[in-house]
Amino acid sequence: MACVLQIGAGGVGGVVAHKMASNRGSFTRIILASRTPDKCRAIADSIREKGLGEIEIDSVDADSVESVVALIEKYRPKLVVNVALPYQDLSIMEACLRTKTHYLDTANYEHPDSAHFEYKEQWAYDTRYKQAGIFALLGSGFDPGVTNVFCAYAQKHYFDEIHSIDILDCNAGDHGYAFATNFNPEINLREVSSKARYWVKGDSSLTQSLNECGNETAVTTDKVAPLSHFAQHSNLTQDTRIADSEKVDSNVESNSLVSQADLALNPDLKQDTIYRKFEREEKHFELDSNTQDLKVESYFNGQWRDIAPLALMKEWDYPEVGVKNSYLLYHEELESLIRNIKGLRKIRFFMTFGESYLTHMKVLENIGFLRIDEVAHKGGKIVPIEVLKTLLPDPASLASRTKGQTHIGCYMKGVKDGKERTIYIYNICDHEACYKEVNAQGVSYTTGVPAMIGAKLICEDKWGIGCCKNVAFTQSLRELENSLCDSQDRLVSAEFSAQPTNLKQNLHSLDSNNTESKKVDSTPCHSSEVSSLESYNAERLKLNADMPKGGEYQGIDSHNGSGVFNMEQNDPDPFMSELNEQGLPYIVCEIESNGSLKVLEDGRQTN
Repeated sequence: MACVLQIGAGGVGGVVAHKMASNRGSFTRIILASRTPDKCRAIADSIREKGLGEIEIDSVDADSVESVVALIEKYRPKLVVNVALPYQDLSIMEACLRTKTHYLDTANYEHPDSAHFEYKEQWAYDTRYKQAGIFALLGSGFDPGVTNVFCAYAQKHYFDEIHSIDILDCNAGDHGYAFATNFNPEINLREVSSKARYWVKGDSSLTQSLNECGNETAVTTDKVAPLSHFAQHSNLTQDTRIADSEKVDSNVESNSLVSQADLALNPDLKQDTIYRKFEREEKHFELDSNTQDLKVESYFNGQWRDIAPLALMKEWDYPEVGVKNSYLLYHEELESLIRNIKGLRKIRFFMTFGESYLTHMKVLENIGFLRIDEVAHKGGKIVPIEVLKTLLPDPASLASRTKGQTHIGCYMKGVKDGKERTIYIYNICDHEACYKEVNAQGVSYTTGVPAMIGAKLICEDKWGIGCCKNVAFTQSLRELENSLCDSQDRLVSAEFSAQPTNLKQNLHSLDSNNTESKKVDSTPCHSSEVSSLESYNAERLKLNADMPKGGEYQGIDSHNGSGVFNMEQNDPDPFMSELNEQGLPYIVCEIESNGSLKVLEDGRQTN
């Protein structure tokens, strides 16, 4: 049981506060703070009206480190839950560092002046968080967040190695507006209009196959305007789609990136019925783009490959939802999963969009309303996308009118016991059910509930200080459960030797004086287990050579479990169990050789 300070009172913030109030056994005191106290008050009133008790409210300027520090010192919480804007991540992390308070957020830092998403600036806090003896959990939403845990869970229970991951985000809901965004318009439109990118491992055979495709943004023989193609494609019959798929399979040399890349991973793709039934076909468009910096970039023993926004569309047959057009985007969880999933060779992210949304967005982009720089206006300066944000409906206002479902999952191919297998883990969430429970639509619910679960596990000492991490890299968590103390002591000696002496001293000092640290049994461990840990950490340090100063040891446990970690770097089992209990049950399917889905787990049946 713990006191928790939540910063942020938007749609997601409302969900987090309601769900924490529903779990009073873990959260004894809840403080909700925002720049806008009226929003906090409305959430507090709703919680009271639902019979969930009282929460406290306060005001804070999350852009100001000093303001956040003062708020933390006022309440002395065990954990700060950051559901404010991603532009404010660093100021809140800094305040937590100064006050030695655990930290959690739902999305990685974004610079306010550029549509640039990456974790490195947050990972750079790792050494200082280790020194302070505190724990930071990054990206505890759904994507990122639950999708990361899905991958870690699959790696632990269903694969020896995962070779490819496609993260699929489908919002099959309808809010009735011709154009509106389901979360912060500025962030949403930045995300969609930015260049897309995917990652492939720097394997020679795979890289060669990909290179044979040439420029992935110009694969089609004819220059096709995306919206006109969507209209044409939506009218195709099922038989036509199958015929097109067969043409793709029979003419690999002239096909786009997916055939070449997937053939490198799976030489039998021509006969792969899974491709036809579940993945379906993939389209590449030659598009004019305002994005000029498309490139190939080395990253963690592989390559980022950029394509123009909305240049790659793929049909996915979403279980319980149906076939939807989905578009390749860049999404932040790719950056950490690349580092943390054993055997990974390819990872991508797809999101569904309706034709109306894409039409409006393209028009707005063409007339300059998606610009994030200042422009002159009537003797002053305006930022076009900020003006647009004020004109669009508040995403929170969509909750009462949104119907339908969200469907988010991870489609993974890999090897288990020497045999290839395909696993799909997903969640279905109903918008109307979410509104009935917490006055929010499904997109906010699927982000807010995981944030609460992450906070709950930290407050219950199941994640964070005293808990072994790196489970994604070890052969099994079971190997580590009885060896934490011994192995970590040896790890500090063997692997932290390259760190400054004062860091090692601080770590030992903090561990001995930290009364909140979880006590663990010091059962002797096998030397092979220690060797495995040391081997992993030596490899991790080598691959982390691209980290900014302070982030070199990210993903490596300190002796007390402190530092900055992503979701998949924790034991997935308690989180997955909580998903079933807290309203986001998961389904695990194995996709068999004939393309059919065999349900292995269904969390909906446990409730």
